[in-house]
Amino acid sequence: MVSGGFKKILGGVLLWTTLSFSAVLVDKVVASVNSEPILESDIKMGMLYYATTNRKDVIDKLIEDMLLYQFLIGRGMQVPPELIEQALVNIARVNRMTLDGIAQELAKEGLTLQDLRRFLEREILATQGLIAFLEREVRVSDVELELEKLKSGNIRVVRNIELLVIDRRDEGKLKIIFSPEKGLDAIAKEMGASLEKLRVARGDLVEFLDKEVWKASPGEIVFAEDKDYVYIAKVLSQEEITEGKSIEELREEILLRKMETRRQELLERLRRNSFIKIIQ
Repeated sequence: MVSGGFKKILGGVLLWTTLSFSAVLVDKVVASVNSEPILESDIKMGMLYYATTNRKDVIDKLIEDMLLYQFLIGRGMQVPPELIEQALVNIARVNRMTLDGIAQELAKEGLTLQDLRRFLEREILATQGLIAFLEREVRVSDVELELEKLKSGNIRVVRNIELLVIDRRDEGKLKIIFSPEKGLDAIAKEMGASLEKLRVARGDLVEFLDKEVWKASPGEIVFAEDKDYVYIAKVLSQEEITEGKSIEELREEILLRKMETRRQELLERLRRNSFIKIIQ
């Protein structure tokens, strides 16, 4: 079962009318994790929050949340009360209700706002809190990023250049004022021409200019010409880009995969070292 987590609170709607429970709720203990109880009210709230009638899935998810909640509490993390209150406000807003209205709907199911607060505290810490914790220890190395780029198979080598195009009729003036020390921007101003900054791949330019640009090293100025124009290009830098996804997007994908792997490893360890009892 996949939880929507806190984002679900912010962007979704709790389906209060999806399920129907007895108006009288006996809040018995249905499971425990290291002697900390999971109550019948937690199950009912989980069914509402996750919009499911599958009781086993909800219990499994609540056990996971409790394991992570206990782990993070033990490391000094907690959910600020104001964050829980803001989550309540968001729930009311997306349901187009007031907090009193939410309380009345909960009461129909034998639940209270306090039950919802307690549920949200665990849910938020086990999701957003865990992300914050894992971000401290999970990193994406340059080697991992390079391997991901290679796997994507869509890498292009590009060069960033400055390009000045001068009409052949002004070639004499260009020869008088040209000096590499001036920089192409200064030369462009004196010539009354515009300086373009381009990112080009091999083959993007006309053949005679493309050949010179790709022979040069970063920092070099090259010349090419045809019957109408003189082309002056300065190679600024060279880089690899991944088509379709930026480097930051690739980095984020790797990070999320590593964090999910770390989460599963952590859960397995916590399960091995914890006493979990399902009473029903």
